[in-house]
Amino acid sequence: MHSSLLGGPRPTPSNMSCSAILVNFHGAADTAAAARSAIAGTPGLEVLVVDNSADDDEFNRLKLLLPSEVRLMRASHNLGFGRACNLAFNASESEFVFLVNPDVKILPGCISSLIETLQTDPLVGAVAPRQYLDDACQWRLPPSWFPTALRAWATEMALKDRVSASRLSHALRAESLRYWMASKAVTQRALSGGALLVRRSALGPTEELFDPRFFMYFEDSDLCSRLKRRGYRLAMLPSAVAIHRWRNQPHKATLMAEGAAVYFDKHRSATNRWQEKSARLAALPSLRPLLGESRVFPSAGLIVPKDWEDGGWLFELSPSPLLSPSIGRLGAGPQVGFPHEALSNFEGATVYGRLGPAINSRSQDNCWFFEFNVDAQFGEVCKK
Repeated sequence: MHSSLLGGPRPTPSNMSCSAILVNFHGAADTAAAARSAIAGTPGLEVLVVDNSADDDEFNRLKLLLPSEVRLMRASHNLGFGRACNLAFNASESEFVFLVNPDVKILPGCISSLIETLQTDPLVGAVAPRQYLDDACQWRLPPSWFPTALRAWATEMALKDRVSASRLSHALRAESLRYWMASKAVTQRALSGGALLVRRSALGPTEELFDPRFFMYFEDSDLCSRLKRRGYRLAMLPSAVAIHRWRNQPHKATLMAEGAAVYFDKHRSATNRWQEKSARLAALPSLRPLLGESRVFPSAGLIVPKDWEDGGWLFELSPSPLLSPSIGRLGAGPQVGFPHEALSNFEGATVYGRLGPAINSRSQDNCWFFEFNVDAQFGEVCKK
């Protein structure tokens, strides 16, 4: 049965062991599809949807599209992602809470496998599935990074110095490869709230899921920080799979900058000097080309060197000239096709590409680099 109350008394304890939480903002069709995928893959799952749209028509569309068993809650205004999740978190008493974005499709068995991981290892406070960009499960999303002032400085330094850029990008590529090639649960520094299972008991009895100071972005980084301070580990489980149709949309940059400011203000420490150094470097122009001269990627595809075929190759795409964060495709064989479908997820941006052997620890030395232009309005791709 749907309910439209904001807040209200806490419900009686549910027999459900897990509740999935989704936040809708003018995306009823996507939110309903994500909810259906979670229910279909996890029989008996409790699903709560919070509508942040503050729009009667949107709320009515949600009521029509959502399965009848979903609990629909209506916010009086746009609470932001974190506070909307808190609303649903406080309306449920399940042992495990699964956060899922509206642009995510949950594959069968995903949530059950994540629950089993938390039940098996009491020291894991949160676990995430392996996430792919596409239904064919070719393009893998990157590991989440843990924000620190030192890392921000190192990134800005790398954008201004080619030796630093090569070293940092090579290290981040190796980190991504370990993540993408993992065959069992692997410990992580941070996890994304886009698809994440959290152990309720890992939080304090009166502690909110997310700090309400965050409107959107970096609330998951703060959650990971709190879990780690309590002695819990974070993990990614490769056998649990979700499709996350992420898009690099220009309007997100402002929201991310606002979230980062809240995060660094909250976690302000003796490392503030690194923030100051980072800000000074950010005002300087970045170098181009940074990692190497760009090649033209033929529309018919590329033939890779023979010695790349046996061990496989890695093709990365990123909005950053450092190629981090990047989506990655692991493949084998003599040819790599033009990445039309993956590039369409980058709106109005220069996209940087890197192709190289997957298993050579010094593979950055012989990688090939590319640049693509993506038109924001028409999704057209131009080679540079």
